[in-house]
Amino acid sequence: MNKLNKIRMSLLALMLCLSLPLSSCENNENSQENSIIQSEEKENISLKGEKVIIDYGDAESFEAALNEGENLEGKVVRFVAGELHPQSKLGYNVWAGEHLNFVSSRNPDIQEGDTVTVRITSIENLLGSWIIDYEKVENGIVNKDTITYSKSKETTAVTTEKSKTTTKVKETEKEETKSEVNVSDEPAEENTYEHNEYYDIVETASFQNIIGSTIVIHKVLAKKDVSISATLLAYADDGSVIGKSSDDISLTEGKYNFFRYSFDSDVSNASIQANAKPESDSFMAGERNAVEMVQYNQSGDDLYITFEQISDEGDAFAKFKLLFYKGDRIVETEDGFFNIYAENLNGKGSTDVAKIWAFGIDYDRIEYVFEP
Repeated sequence: MNKLNKIRMSLLALMLCLSLPLSSCENNENSQENSIIQSEEKENISLKGEKVIIDYGDAESFEAALNEGENLEGKVVRFVAGELHPQSKLGYNVWAGEHLNFVSSRNPDIQEGDTVTVRITSIENLLGSWIIDYEKVENGIVNKDTITYSKSKETTAVTTEKSKTTTKVKETEKEETKSEVNVSDEPAEENTYEHNEYYDIVETASFQNIIGSTIVIHKVLAKKDVSISATLLAYADDGSVIGKSSDDISLTEGKYNFFRYSFDSDVSNASIQANAKPESDSFMAGERNAVEMVQYNQSGDDLYITFEQISDEGDAFAKFKLLFYKGDRIVETEDGFFNIYAENLNGKGSTDVAKIWAFGIDYDRIEYVFEP
C-alpha cells in the first residue's frame, strides 16, 4: 500500500513538473501578443494625432494657384465652407472661393461657415469652375510655409460723381439664359462703368451654369490697350449685400473682351453696383495679338480648337477666352491658358489643338478672345 502511494506521489510530481514549462510558455506567448497589440494601439494613436502641415491656408490662395496652372493634387487646404448643395448633379457640393466646388458622394458633415481642412485627391476644370474631390484631414496646422492670400483687391470707380451705376440684372429662370445688346440711340455717356475712355459695354448676359452659379457677362469693345479691374456688388431690396464678384481683364484697342462675374446665389432681381479702375499691364504681358483661332469642331462632349501662333514670341501667361452663342444669346463661357491647353505653340506658324469638355452646352457658334 505504501509502495502504491509512493508511485502515485511520483506520478503527481512528474505531472506538476511537466505542466510548469507549458504554463510558462503560454504566459510568454500571451505576453508577446499583448505587447504587439499595445504597440499597434500606440502606433495608431500616434498616427491619428500626427500633425499635418497645411499648404494653403485659405480658398483664395488655393484658387489663385489653380488659375495659374499649378498641379495641386495631394495638397492640404483649409477653407471656410460657403453654400451647401447636397442635391447637385455632382453629388454633395460645398462651395468656396469664387469657383471652387468641393464634391463628395456622401454627406461630409460640413456646415456653412465651418472652417474645413482637406487633402485634395483630384481636380477638374468644368466650364471655368473647379471640381475638387477630397478627404477630410484632422490635426492640420499652419506654419511659415503655409500660403495665404494677401493681395488686396481694391476697387475704385472709373468715374466722376456719377461713377456708381446701379442696374438690374435681367430676371432668369433656372437653366435659362438671356442676353441683350446695347442698342441705345443716345450718345455714350463718358466716365461711367458702362462707357468710359477705356471701353464701351456693347452686350450683357446672365444665366445659371451647370453647378447652379449665376453668371453675369459684360462684353466690351476696347478703346485703349489697358488692363481693367472691376467689381460687381449685388444688393437686396432692403439694401443688404447678397453677392460680390470681381474680374480682371486686359484690353486691346479695337478688340472685344468680356468681364465674367460669378455669384453663388440668385441675383436676378438684385440691384447691381458696378465699379472699375484701370491697372498697369503686368511686366510679364506679351504680344496683344499672338495667337489666332483657326477652327473648331465638337466630337461627343469634347470641343477641339485649333490655334496658330502668329507672332515671333509667345506669352507664357496668355490665355484664350470663349463666348458660346445660341442665336444672338450668350449661353456659356470658357477660358484657359495656352501653356496648359496648347503647350506645343512654340514659335510663329506653329499650331496646336486645345481639348475642352463642352458637356451640356447648347450653342451654334463661338467667339474667340485672345488676352495677353
